[in-house]
Amino acid sequence: MDRKALLLIIFATGFVGLFLGFVFSLSVIEPPNQRNLPVFSEDEIESKNKLLKEYIDEQSYLQSRITTLRSKIDDSQKTLEEHSKTATIEKLNNLKKDIGLTEIKGSGVEILLRDSKNSGLVQASDVRDIVNLLRAAKASAISVNNQRIISTSTISSVGTAILVNNSYIVPPIYISAVGDQDMIMQRITNQSLLPSIYDRFKKKYIVFQADTKWNLIIPAYSGDLNADYINLVE
Repeated sequence: MDRKALLLIIFATGFVGLFLGFVFSLSVIEPPNQRNLPVFSEDEIESKNKLLKEYIDEQSYLQSRITTLRSKIDDSQKTLEEHSKTATIEKLNNLKKDIGLTEIKGSGVEILLRDSKNSGLVQASDVRDIVNLLRAAKASAISVNNQRIISTSTISSVGTAILVNNSYIVPPIYISAVGDQDMIMQRITNQSLLPSIYDRFKKKYIVFQADTKWNLIIPAYSGDLNADYINLVE
């Protein structure tokens, strides 16, 4: 091999080495997985950071609103439950009042029925007639010798004895009614509505008297209640 060919080989080998070294340095400085990454300017980065912060702030605000609304819903539900309980209790009290299970106080009329000295006797039918008349006069509460009269009350007789709510009562008999005094007195003093009572009263067979009262107390019903037809309403 002559000198010229040797120099040519050395020069070619050096050139290849330089080229490979340059390629290797490029691969080290710029890894393949980062060559295609986008390059953002400072303004773009700042804008993206701002949007991210706004998003985080909005999420925090919405979370706070959810917590507040949930608290309001819980408070409203508690208020509704308390109102429902109050309404249920009020409805129950009104129902008890309507069927005679509570004491009633107020103005009204008190009627006296008593046997006379002329061998006259007060009868169960007399008491029934007066009670029916008081009901027609829209009395809100009625009692007979402190026996509360309700829709299922019975007024009957066994011999000469009078039974109210299956309890014996004896004259003098006091029939008390809370309600419109004028309306009740108008009905009670109408002789055509109580012909038998007024006939015997005029003959002095019985004592019959009606007076207005301002502080009547009608006791609650204390007898048995028939629950055969009562259904539970849920």
